[in-house]
Amino acid sequence: MTELTGTWYISPTPFTDDGEVDQDSLRRIVDAAEAWNVDGITILGVMGEVADLTAAERETVLTTVADAARGRLPFAVGCTAPAAAVVRANAARAVDVGAAAVMVAAPALLKDTDSIGAFYRSAVGDCPVPVIVQDEPAATGVTLPVSALIAALDAANSNIVKLEDPPTPPKISRLLAQRPGLTVFGGLGGVSAYNELNRGAAGTMTGFAYPEILRAIRLAFETGDRERAARLNDRFLPYLVFEGQVRVGLGIRKEVLRRRGVLTTARTRALNPLPDAATLAELDDVLARVGLTPAIEPVELP
Repeated sequence: MTELTGTWYISPTPFTDDGEVDQDSLRRIVDAAEAWNVDGITILGVMGEVADLTAAERETVLTTVADAARGRLPFAVGCTAPAAAVVRANAARAVDVGAAAVMVAAPALLKDTDSIGAFYRSAVGDCPVPVIVQDEPAATGVTLPVSALIAALDAANSNIVKLEDPPTPPKISRLLAQRPGLTVFGGLGGVSAYNELNRGAAGTMTGFAYPEILRAIRLAFETGDRERAARLNDRFLPYLVFEGQVRVGLGIRKEVLRRRGVLTTARTRALNPLPDAATLAELDDVLARVGLTPAIEPVELP
């Protein structure tokens, strides 16, 4: 069984100029993620614009990544849905194609967090692969107190949390105080990765376009070199924050992945806008200030 820890890369869903799912770019994402030495790849999450995919498109993403990653990288699959029966079906299909784990958030607009345990028990209580309980109130509209998170974990027979309820560092502390030994991933673009690791996070699971930087910060922490971790964090923080902007961040991230040679287009769907000319100029500026020249090869870090 795959050990879920470290630096996992969340894949976007790439689109062609015609608006179709871009399978060639999906395969390049897997190639790049392997080259960037991430520990795994996660698909069909919020960053994957999963709410704006048809059922057929979801299946295309799933099978394309499964085929490309097989024998190379473990992959996790977002299976969140409003109904437990749909989550079960999504999870079963993910397991069928070889997923190492499934990720499930609370159903959107859940009114009574006391029922969270019953939902997870029905949805994934008997799932044969590890379940990542995702705490993502911005996407679900549901804020889970630590007690509800623990109830969800127990119902899902899980010890893995992807925590994205800001501010994340203090919530990580509260969660680990209640349940030591949990595997907690940070997210939210990696903007708080340094402090999350300082509070006991096991790594990050996010779509930041330079996951090898987050990996380097984590490895420095794991070897006890806090000075290097802080130096890397401080050097790249302006770009982490710029890419992590609300609403426009996905378009920026896809544009950077296009420049890195991974995506053919930066196209998004729904209400996710592409960067305008002024934002692109700001992107040029911040990349230059932190010393990043987009390329598919891993960044060489001092």
